[in-house]
Amino acid sequence: MPVRVSLPTIERVPDLTLFLDDGGVLSDNSRRAPEWLRLVAEFFPSRLGGEPAAWAAANRATWRQVFQAHEEAMAVEDRYMEGLLAYEKAWLVAMCEHVGVAPPEGDACGALAREADLYIMRRVRAAFPDAAETVVALADAGYTLHTASNQASWELEAYLGPMGITDRFGHLFGADLVNAMKPSRAYYERVFAHAGVDPAHALVLDDTAACLDFAREVGARTILVGSGESAHGHLAIPCLAALPALLETLD
Repeated sequence: MPVRVSLPTIERVPDLTLFLDDGGVLSDNSRRAPEWLRLVAEFFPSRLGGEPAAWAAANRATWRQVFQAHEEAMAVEDRYMEGLLAYEKAWLVAMCEHVGVAPPEGDACGALAREADLYIMRRVRAAFPDAAETVVALADAGYTLHTASNQASWELEAYLGPMGITDRFGHLFGADLVNAMKPSRAYYERVFAHAGVDPAHALVLDDTAACLDFAREVGARTILVGSGESAHGHLAIPCLAALPALLETLD
């Protein structure tokens, strides 16, 4: 059964700012995958031709290979956007080749890939139970919240908008806002600086211990959320809805 949020009991820890990852904390990545296949198949046939099932198969067959081929380039500090633009175009080209249709030429290829991303993300429904309610409760209790994700800020806005919680966050970090990716020290240093938050007053929630290691190294408190891996010395909770109870134990 999902943990229910008791809104009246949340008390704010003074001078603590929360930084929440999206995938794995707010949203269930395992539910996103089938949603993507369905929506890729819905979006592309009317734009480029081909059968819906062929587009779903193309995304399943090519996405991971294309992403891995560009992940290293996106992870280079100060070159994230360059790598992301190359990835977006390569993703669509690879799918077109798999389906057997011609990709758009020049800048139109990347533009259509971005359009597809936003179309899909605004329609995906993969929020964890009580995640949105917990965010609302934390914000209402007086906490300042920001995201701390590898996704671009416009992607976060597309995912969080249907959850009704976009306005509960200050900044949607967004590797694009700091031009650096997790896991890295630079990512968290830049996020905290951009937000104007002393790392000692930051609490970072992520589903990956390797990311939290860098956040802790910079000086933040850290919580591992819902992961099957060892907490590696981080605080741990099974889901975001369990955070209010943990906050009551913090100084």
